[in-house]
Amino acid sequence: MGQVVNFSNLNYTEFSQGVKCGQINNHEIHLMMAQLFVLQPNSKLSLAVPIGSDQYFYTLTGDLKIGTTAATQRMPQDTFAVIQENTPISIENQSNNVVELLSVISPPENYQGQKYPGFADTIKVLPRNEQAVVEIPDQKKQRIYFVGKENAKSERAHAMIVVYQHDTVTGMHMHPNAESMFILLTGKTNFTVNNQDFILKRGNATVFPMGDRHGLKVAEGDGVSFLEFHLPAAFTSVRG
Repeated sequence: MGQVVNFSNLNYTEFSQGVKCGQINNHEIHLMMAQLFVLQPNSKLSLAVPIGSDQYFYTLTGDLKIGTTAATQRMPQDTFAVIQENTPISIENQSNNVVELLSVISPPENYQGQKYPGFADTIKVLPRNEQAVVEIPDQKKQRIYFVGKENAKSERAHAMIVVYQHDTVTGMHMHPNAESMFILLTGKTNFTVNNQDFILKRGNATVFPMGDRHGLKVAEGDGVSFLEFHLPAAFTSVRG
């Protein structure tokens, strides 16, 4: 079944000193592990991307630095990063503010299902405001691509920001061959999940297993935007 997530209600555990982590997706999702890291000022997160997986990060709030053995780069708010499998990385919050960092590993470590080619360029950091905005006029929306065939190449996931106009509507549909996740960024969205309507905004997410029907439209204001994942990258949509 589809899942509505409120980040403030996640079950957070201490990951390292000054860093806590909350699990976003439930056991019905098999192709990703989605987590929210909360980094206190002057804290550090060190990890390695699992073999056979991509890891994606998105800075929801704050400003941090992400580094590999080759280089360190800034990740201010609204920046996406793609990291190749088996790459050690360090993430530092050198500011005086708390940072909220979305993390998605696709597929999860030790996944035993079908394998897909992944990202193969160590690391790519993609600030939202530096990416091309693609107009989709017949659907009254814009797209900003991060992962897939359009930007950072990988068959393990497709990730993009979608921007709606005030009257954009995506009717009920499902993806028979992909799991999906939506992270609300701006505005208020009327999201149909499990045949119920929810008004969602920043700090909320929705997660759907394969074949789970959902629909959405602007609930209030001039428009909305959300970060959208499909896993794997090649997916189809069935309307109705």
